[in-house]
Order: sequence, then structure tokens, then C-alpha cells
Amino acid sequence: MGNSLTVDRKGRLKIPTTLLSALKGAGTEFCVTSENGNSVRIYPMRVWNKVEGQLERLCLHNMNNQKLLTRVKYFGQAVTMDKQSRVLIPIVLRNSAKMKGAVDVLDYINYLEVWNHARLMNNLKSNPIAAQAETTLNELGSTRQSPWAVNRKNKERPVHGREQRFVVHRRLHGNSRSRLSHAIRGGRTDPTERAQVA
Repeated sequence: MGNSLTVDRKGRLKIPTTLLSALKGAGTEFCVTSENGNSVRIYPMRVWNKVEGQLERLCLHNMNNQKLLTRVKYFGQAVTMDKQSRVLIPIVLRNSAKMKGAVDVLDYINYLEVWNHARLMNNLKSNPIAAQAETTLNELGSTRQSPWAVNRKNKERPVHGREQRFVVHRRLHGNSRSRLSHAIRGGRTDPTERAQVA
């Protein structure tokens, strides 16, 4: 989620308690860095140590990872949060990412990402998402599942596509009161087509 905050004149960002609690076991030691200097990433030090170690191992096999490691080391600095929950953004990164005044903080699982508000708005406008990304979000956000979507082992599975509505018609056979037959009328493009289930 996004949070609108402010970087003070000394380059300090006060991190709200809600964001700190999201970074489980964050402690007071952080690594403040960036992959390109356009925004700021704040990692709890315990998380950053793992990320840095993995990145260094990847550098042995890929030159692009070496370039990334060089950048995060250039912009990065270990910082200690003060008693007012403020983290100092290094001056090199502060200048590069324009960290002053209004900023937006995006919270991810293992780190916080901080953007200059105007830069983030320009970035969002100049880099629209593809239609497929919108579809993905809609699918992930849809929790409804058809009760008829079960596999042969009677385990539920997700149903993709448009929502279908089914009407169940029941009719008695002969003189029996207990035996029911179900006819299911479902999502078909031709309204005359019907699927019947005995």
C-alpha cells in the first residue's frame, strides 16, 4: 500500500509504526540503497545481508548482476533508526532520487520503496500497464468460484473466464417423491442450447 510522508530538511524519513510492523523483526539497523538512483529502498539489515550475499553469488555468472551490485553499493549505506523512528537517507541518494518534501512510501514484503511524489506520478503516467496486467489483477481479486467446478477427485479448482449463472430445474419422475433429476441451464452463447445432467 502507498503512504504519503515527508523527508525533512536533514534528509530523514520518519517511518510510521504501521510500516515498521509490516517489516517483521526489522529492528533498528537498515540498509538504504537503490538499484538505479531514481527511488530509495529501505531494507532491514537482516534482510539486506541475505540479498547482498545472493547477489554476490549471482555476479559470478552474470555481468548484469555485477552492474546491479555496483549500483546498490554506490548508493547504499547502513543506517541506524533514531528514537523518533527516523532513518537518514544518504546524501548521494537523496540528491539522485530527489528525496525532499513530499514522498510516497510503498511497502513490500521485505523492504520499503520511497519515491519523490512528483517523480512517481510522472513515472506512473509515462509507463502505463498493459491490458494483460489489468486482467491479472482482476483475476487475482476475484475470489468467487463456481460450485460446479470440481475435478474428478472432488477437489475444487479455480474457474477462469466470465462469470456464469446456472439455474437448476428439478422434476419428479413417475410417482417417486424422492428421486430428482437436475437439468442445468448454463452459460451458453446460444440460449436454445442446454446441458442436461441426469
